[in-house]
Amino acid sequence: MANPLTSQAHGVDDDLEAVYQYASDQGWIDGLPIIPPTKERVERMIAGSKRPAADVVSVVPPNQAPATIEKVAINAVMAGCKPEYMPVIVTALEAAADPKFNLYALNTTTSSVSPYLIVNGPIRNQLNINGGYSAFGGGNFRANATIGRAVRLVMRNVGGAIEGLVSKSTMGQPGRITACVAEWEEKSPWPPLHVQRGFKLEQSTVTVFGSQGTLNVQDTQCKTAKALLTVIAHSIDISASNKVLGRAGAGEILLALCPDFSWIVSRDGWSVEDAKQFLYEETKAIPLSRFPPELLPRMEANGRIVNGVVPLCERPDQFIVITAGGLGGLHAIACHPFAEGASVTRAIPT
Repeated sequence: MANPLTSQAHGVDDDLEAVYQYASDQGWIDGLPIIPPTKERVERMIAGSKRPAADVVSVVPPNQAPATIEKVAINAVMAGCKPEYMPVIVTALEAAADPKFNLYALNTTTSSVSPYLIVNGPIRNQLNINGGYSAFGGGNFRANATIGRAVRLVMRNVGGAIEGLVSKSTMGQPGRITACVAEWEEKSPWPPLHVQRGFKLEQSTVTVFGSQGTLNVQDTQCKTAKALLTVIAHSIDISASNKVLGRAGAGEILLALCPDFSWIVSRDGWSVEDAKQFLYEETKAIPLSRFPPELLPRMEANGRIVNGVVPLCERPDQFIVITAGGLGGLHAIACHPFAEGASVTRAIPT
């Protein structure tokens, strides 16, 4: 017999609008409608995890409260997930609990940062997680929309990251509702992200990356690797980025190149490591003239000024390069980091 649920039950009228209003009044949601987390739905979601309801997935800051499989399942139901999404959600929460990710700082900062999930491996296609057109949002892809949302609801309802009370994010961002993307591995000329990080191609993984939001980079003229990456490099070496103003050595830059961009770079014989090296070299000497004098003492204290210039990154491997997005349109997405943590990749159990 399955273990009984231990969470408090709430009696609400059997009406979707009544449940929506009640959940909003309790402060459980992100403003969007929810699926009512009935006992039957929660039990099906728990079954999808293939783990006992009482198992603790992680301890979620700042409340430092245990996110059990049951608690995760409740939030996954509300987010609109299918039970088969649970292994991705659970693994993402485990990755976010890695001290390297620094979830406490992310959940309490004034920054707009939020966890962006990058899914690799066979599970992308099994769950229909989108990495093509509208990969970063706006498409009719239930998995993308609800997996990322479930992770955010856990941080809210278990971790206590409630806006204005604990989460002090000044502006927020759409990614604080949901942010989940797959890499379009079949359209990439390079090893996908999880293989770059030492996993096997046939493994499925999820990477959590603390992103400040998305910056679109467009170029319709450059036809060589060097020209295109030069445009991208000088679109991302911005003066107000946490990557520039934060501690030296911290943070990464996520670049999602559309397949056409990846092919342009690869066609010239460049590997993904070559692309990272070029981006590093092209952005390692931001002139001090770009910064007002008031910023320089802080940057000096953080070790950000090196030989009279400011490097965007200290190492080539601080550029995360994936292939995603639709065909034909010539765009990339750049995501700047929180710079108080690092991305973490974990294998999803199958």
